[in-house]
Amino acid sequence: MNNVSRIFRSCWLLGFVFLGLTVTEPVNAFLTSETDSSSVEWIQVYFNMPVDTSYSKDGIIPNHSWDLVSTLTNMIDHAKYSIDLAVYDLEHHAVGEALARAAKRGLRVRVVTDLYNRFDNREFDEPMWDMLKEAGIITIDDSGTVFWPDGHIEENRLPNAGAHMHHKFAVIDRVSEDPDDHYVWTGSMNLTYTGPYNTNLTIVLKDNEIAKAYEEEFEFMWGSSGSKPDPRNARFHKDKPNVSQNLFWVGDTKVELYFSPMNRSQTKPSISARVEELINTEVDYDMAFIAFAITPTIPISQALWSVSANPDILLNGVIDPSFYGRYRNQGDIWASPEASMLGRSILPAREIRKLHHKTLILDALNPDENDQAIVITGSYNFSKAAESINDENIHIIYSDSIANMFIQDFKGIKGRARGELEAPAPPVHPSQWLPVAGVQDGQVFEVEISPGMRYPVSLLGVDTPRIFAGRDSSYYFADEAKSFLENLLDGKQVRLQGHDGGKPTARYNRYHSYVTAKDDSGKTISVNLEMLKHGMGGYSKYYRQHPDSVSAYMMHIYRAQVDSVGMWAEPEMVGKRVPRYQEDEVEHDFPIFINSATEKELTSLPFIGPARAASIVQYRTQNGPFSDISDLQNIHGIGPRIVDRIRPYVVID
Repeated sequence: MNNVSRIFRSCWLLGFVFLGLTVTEPVNAFLTSETDSSSVEWIQVYFNMPVDTSYSKDGIIPNHSWDLVSTLTNMIDHAKYSIDLAVYDLEHHAVGEALARAAKRGLRVRVVTDLYNRFDNREFDEPMWDMLKEAGIITIDDSGTVFWPDGHIEENRLPNAGAHMHHKFAVIDRVSEDPDDHYVWTGSMNLTYTGPYNTNLTIVLKDNEIAKAYEEEFEFMWGSSGSKPDPRNARFHKDKPNVSQNLFWVGDTKVELYFSPMNRSQTKPSISARVEELINTEVDYDMAFIAFAITPTIPISQALWSVSANPDILLNGVIDPSFYGRYRNQGDIWASPEASMLGRSILPAREIRKLHHKTLILDALNPDENDQAIVITGSYNFSKAAESINDENIHIIYSDSIANMFIQDFKGIKGRARGELEAPAPPVHPSQWLPVAGVQDGQVFEVEISPGMRYPVSLLGVDTPRIFAGRDSSYYFADEAKSFLENLLDGKQVRLQGHDGGKPTARYNRYHSYVTAKDDSGKTISVNLEMLKHGMGGYSKYYRQHPDSVSAYMMHIYRAQVDSVGMWAEPEMVGKRVPRYQEDEVEHDFPIFINSATEKELTSLPFIGPARAASIVQYRTQNGPFSDISDLQNIHGIGPRIVDRIRPYVVID
């Protein structure tokens, strides 16, 4: 293949661009570089949320609002020789289908995954593994257990001790003798159905030496260089050695690549020590981090805090609210008053779902053009577990251009954290029928956008009494309105439409919609209209509405008032607060106040029996009040699936 053809194939594959960038000299004893043999090399980054382009330099606009799953499935579909995939949680069937197509084309497909996520949700996982098995794809997890295509499961028990195979990477076409065929896909996104809705990024690197290092890491875990794994030689977690190379040149861009955890003999390079070194020696102007978690006591956090004590150095950060709330409850530095003083500004995120980044950006805002910016990103959470027990990867990229892309992403995330920007709603089509996932009260229910991904919907033009009106109070008729809506939606699918029949308005992390419900026979009803006809609410003027619906709504409200239907039977009570529950009726009273509920009250929640209720109270007593519903996952036996199920029924304050 000549150079022109190679360039054409590289650009066509995913629409990549080339970045010519300056570099600095190695400063770490592990940093030795070999000569690349690929003729065309580049890095491309994709973000799935909107960025703030007002921070663009030199016309750089990142790939943002992107379908991150497609960045992998497109590469799999265009692969010609081989695919090696190491992923913490393989759940998204679009990826499984792409892998199966590749295997059926005759490609070598090898998959490594995490033991604990192989069957954490059988509804999604069993079809995935059946799909791969039927395609002849062999998989191994970090216990060394091999799942063979004939259905045989070869169980092994490699040292694990609660560690996770937390990688998210794929090596494409390393079997090819042509170094220009070698690609790596990686980033922060788990291949779950909810992964694309969490705030994430993916990176594609076209560089044969980086692909070689990733293949080495993969084959440590696979246990062989062949098509079949060898669990006797498979190595995970602390039993893996270092790869042969940690410093690379992607074109003119310097990249350091490391894999964790630290090995038992302490001979691998430490990611924590390297990042700490860069913070202490390279930062002159500003630092920014985007973190799912950033443990306050680890050396990386302490270095960020110490360096930012200099008021001339800016420190900005956004943390997923589940962890930010934990830090606040424990009085840690990231939620302390000092975290918002002088040059520091640390905030909890306000994204559509989880903030799942693991990114640190150094000197991206430095006006000195001679001071090169650095981006540190990958699957490595800023935590002790990532350094000491989990399989992780991280890139250190020396590039003003790439840093500018990341700072635009950061500013978008921070703008949403400040309430200046809104997180985008997950896309729905106005003709799409969606399952109902739960009812919060008479005004708001949740739809399942995709498996495991729930999103709230508010009834456009309708104002029903809300259940939450304070610690021990509700609005009059709220329970009746909720029960009516539950019965109305029971066993039905819904269609969401806006004022003109198109997409509904999305504001404040929910859709405001005209809702049509359909039962199994195909019969449809207008949910908004039914609520008003039966006296379950009044009129809401907010958000754009169709004039005909406004007229119809006002007419039905008038009739309900005249007929004393529903809440209009006692019009003097409408809008007033009433006691939220009686002690002997606790099973019917929602939402539950998670920080004050008794064990008996907690048992009224789905999947919460006496043992889990007692654990919640015990955890709350020992650790202080919950700051986010997701914090329940810190309790043994309560995972993300249970949290999603009970979320509509609980509140924090």
